[in-house]
Amino acid sequence: MIRAILVLALAVLGLMPSPAQQVGEAAEGQLLLADPFLLKDRGWYYIYGTHAADGIVVYRSRDLKSWSGRCGNARERLALHKDDVWGDKMFWAPEVYKVGDRYLMTYSCEEHICYAESSSPMGPFVQRLRQPYLPQEKGIDSSIFIDDDGRAYMFWVRFTNGNAIWVAEMSDDLRHVKLETARHLLDAQEGTWEHLMGRVVEGPTVMKLGHKYYLTYSANDYRSQDYGVGLAVADTPMGPYQRYEGNPILHRHMGYYGTGHHALFSDRRRHYIIYHAHHSDTRVHPRQTLIAPLFIKRDRGRRRADAHPLSVSSELIIPMVAE
Repeated sequence: MIRAILVLALAVLGLMPSPAQQVGEAAEGQLLLADPFLLKDRGWYYIYGTHAADGIVVYRSRDLKSWSGRCGNARERLALHKDDVWGDKMFWAPEVYKVGDRYLMTYSCEEHICYAESSSPMGPFVQRLRQPYLPQEKGIDSSIFIDDDGRAYMFWVRFTNGNAIWVAEMSDDLRHVKLETARHLLDAQEGTWEHLMGRVVEGPTVMKLGHKYYLTYSANDYRSQDYGVGLAVADTPMGPYQRYEGNPILHRHMGYYGTGHHALFSDRRRHYIIYHAHHSDTRVHPRQTLIAPLFIKRDRGRRRADAHPLSVSSELIIPMVAE
C-alpha cells in the first residue's frame, strides 16, 4: 500500500481570483484552453491545448502570467492546421517535445493518436506521412515519457472497457509505437471516486522521481463536476502501477469544478500542475486554464528515500491572455 502525507501548502506565485470574482467564474481575458500543455524553450513559455476547430493553438509568455494571443506559424495563426496533417476535426490534447533540433507534437485527431513535426515551437507542425500513429485503431490522450536511459514510452487511452490507460514502447526517433509491447495499466475502479460518471480514466502523464515512476491521470467524464486527478506509482515505466490511497490529488480545487486533464511542468526546481476546469458550476464550456504549484515532499519518517508524495497548492495561478 502506498503511504504518503499530502500537505496543502500556501504559495503566492501569481495572479489569484480577485475578491470581486466568484470562484468558478471566468475572469475577463482569461485563457480558455482545455487539456493544456506547457513547454519552455529559449526563455519563452508556450502553452498548447484543445480549443480550435481547425487545429491546435499556441500562445506564449515570458512569465507564466501574461500571455500573447495566437502566435502560431500555420494558417489562422495556429501551431498546427488541418491542411498540413491527416484528419479534419476533433483536434485534442496536444503535447510538444523538443527532440534535437526539431519539435514533435503528439495529439488526438478524429479519435486517433497522431504526431506532427516542426522546426519551431510555434509551428507549422506538419505530417510528412499523413496517417495516425496507430491507423488500425482509435485512441486519445497521448503522452510521451523518455526515461534516463533514453528509452521512450507512449501512454495513451484505448477504448477498452470504457476509456482505459495503456503504455507501449516507442522507437528511438519517436515516430513509431511498438504496439506489440502494449500493456494495459488502469481501468476506472467501480465503487470509487473514479467511477461517478462514466467508465473513464484518461489524460495520463508520467514523472520520474528518484527510482519511482508517478503516473497521474484524470477520471470520470470530463463533463462531471467530480472530474479529478489521481496518482499511481510503479517501479518501471511499464508498471504495474499501484494507486495512491489518498486519491484524488486534485478535485474541485479552490472551488472550481471539473478540475482535470492536466500536465506536469518543472521549471527552476519548481513544479506545477496545469489543468482545465469548468466555466462555472452550471456550464462546462469553454473550459478555463489554471496552474497550481505542485509540491514534492519527502516523508522523513520513512526509510525509503525514493518516496516523494505529491501535493497541490491550495492557491493557484490563472494564466491571462493579453488584450
